[in-house]
Amino acid sequence: YCKNCEKPMIATYTAKRGRRFRYYVCKAAQLNGYATCPTKSIAAGKIETSVVTQLQIALNSEKVRGQLSIPHDEWETSLKDNPASQVRSTVAKVSYDGISGDVAVTLET
Repeated sequence: YCKNCEKPMIATYTAKRGRRFRYYVCKAAQLNGYATCPTKSIAAGKIETSVVTQLQIALNSEKVRGQLSIPHDEWETSLKDNPASQVRSTVAKVSYDGISGDVAVTLET
């Protein structure tokens, strides 16, 4: 989600010289023009790396793992082998602030 306008961010890509560049774009900016929202877009790798890093830090906490009912020995393997699945099962919301560059991850409760 775009923190500035609370609209979803949409995964998309552009292709240049045979390479594909993935990014997320604010839906409001996409629909209403990029001048309508300060977030605009962010490279997919940047936001995805931040989400996985924040998830790793959170799941290092025994308290958080207990709240999410995730055994200690399972989350590390799952996050390494299939990070998308682990993110989908434990992350409720990701918000990106296009002004500050902050990525906020809210876990399922």
